[in-house]
Amino acid sequence: MELKSIRLQNIRSYVNETLEFPDGSLLLAGDIGCGKSSVLLSIEFALFGIQRGELSGSDILRHGAKNGIIELHMKIDGKDVIVQRNVKREKKGVQVYCLYSSGQHETDIIS
Repeated sequence: MELKSIRLQNIRSYVNETLEFPDGSLLLAGDIGCGKSSVLLSIEFALFGIQRGELSGSDILRHGAKNGIIELHMKIDGKDVIVQRNVKREKKGVQVYCLYSSGQHETDIIS
């Protein structure tokens, strides 16, 4: 698996940001509170969704935002794959919807 980019909208400290990952190794560096851990949590959330007892939808959604998006672009076995998780704050709590696309088929998953 090779990470290509991630788009964060209303995710933790990010309002609307797209990060491109270069080929090879990557070092996330910066001051305390600039969003390094948010990028790593967003990648984990895109790949695995809600981790009970560890990471919830309300933890990943920006404070005060009603909805957010994490869209992870990657290559797996030479194929472009996109995983998009939509987080929506509702009266009954936070709902997470996932859209998976490998160019040929898309699948909606609710987690």
